[in-house]
Amino acid sequence: MMKLNLQMFAAPGSTSALREETFDNLQLNVGIFVKNFDYSELTDAAAVLDAIDDELESGENLLGATRGGGAFNVSREMRTPQVDGLRYRFKGGNFVDSSDPYISTSLVEATPQNFATALGAELDTEGKVTTLKMPTGIADSAYLDNLCWVGDLADGRVVLIRLDNALNTANFNFTFTDKGEGVMSVEFHACQGSVHDYDYAPFEVVWFGTDEEAEAITWTSAAGTNVGGTKITTTHSKGSGNKYVYKIGNTAPAITNEPPDYTWTEWDGSADIAVGTGNNGKKITIAEVNTSGHVVASGNVTLVVKTA
Repeated sequence: MMKLNLQMFAAPGSTSALREETFDNLQLNVGIFVKNFDYSELTDAAAVLDAIDDELESGENLLGATRGGGAFNVSREMRTPQVDGLRYRFKGGNFVDSSDPYISTSLVEATPQNFATALGAELDTEGKVTTLKMPTGIADSAYLDNLCWVGDLADGRVVLIRLDNALNTANFNFTFTDKGEGVMSVEFHACQGSVHDYDYAPFEVVWFGTDEEAEAITWTSAAGTNVGGTKITTTHSKGSGNKYVYKIGNTAPAITNEPPDYTWTEWDGSADIAVGTGNNGKKITIAEVNTSGHVVASGNVTLVVKTA
């Protein structure tokens, strides 16, 4: 008689990568495509979304509505030189011969601007008539300064993908059907600005955080139970699922990473902290971090440490 192995049907446990912050990091919905988008002065997600609202209102730089979403790809041609005695791949032994960043989507707005952008063509408008003509060569004006895709993350952050000097290289294909809508497929590839640009590929991906001002926490420090220990207390109530992290310095450490990096130490919020007698009189910054790793409250205090 076959014996049933119940472990095969066990629910996933600690080996799963699923965490509470997993759902904060999900990218949601289709996003939006904007041409020649200047975000150099934008510092947070709210500012980006306000700028996108302005673009929606003007409509001038939008590619417009899409069908079937889109895709961002970076294809790379990599090479490992074949050398006698080489048995395995090794760090430093791989070379990128070329890379090709591109975004593809299907547009459902049959505007003159979209036709011109897709074909690298010229538009001429007289009165109520707009005519498109496509040069036989590719002029500099056929390249977009940039093409940006902007999308939402579940926790309110914004992610932006920018292609520099974007050019549609796909064959133009505008399909139309009975009882349907006309659709044109495009594939914009990023291009370097000059033959001297070899340091980085001509694209970037930027994450904009939310501008939620961290609450100030008042901490007190007293000598701990054991030598080298300090007792930290506060009237602040930590949010459910959040945690405390701390860092010590001659001056109050500033939070320069979101989330705070590995140099910050987690603390349970109640136990004495063994900081060592040498840290008596130094500053400690303690921050409350939510499940997404973002600081929601912080404060600092001068350490009082039991020295004898």
